[in-house]
Amino acid sequence: MLITSRNDLEATQMISEFSLVGIYLPPLLVYACFTLPIYAGIRFMIAHSGVLRWVWHPGLFEFAISICLVSMLVLHA
Repeated sequence: MLITSRNDLEATQMISEFSLVGIYLPPLLVYACFTLPIYAGIRFMIAHSGVLRWVWHPGLFEFAISICLVSMLVLHA
């Protein structure tokens, strides 16, 4: 039998949904909306610096950047 403290249980709880005027939104959607301005700035810098010319598949590269940004926000929150 594993005995855990209250702090361990709080750290492992799932992320709950967000309520916006009585409409429940999934947390991933809210996190994606928060990272959208950051992603737009990074995408602008990458596109104008010429980095996308050296990437095999620019769409996959940009998608990977967006997933990394959302995951960093989820881990930070």
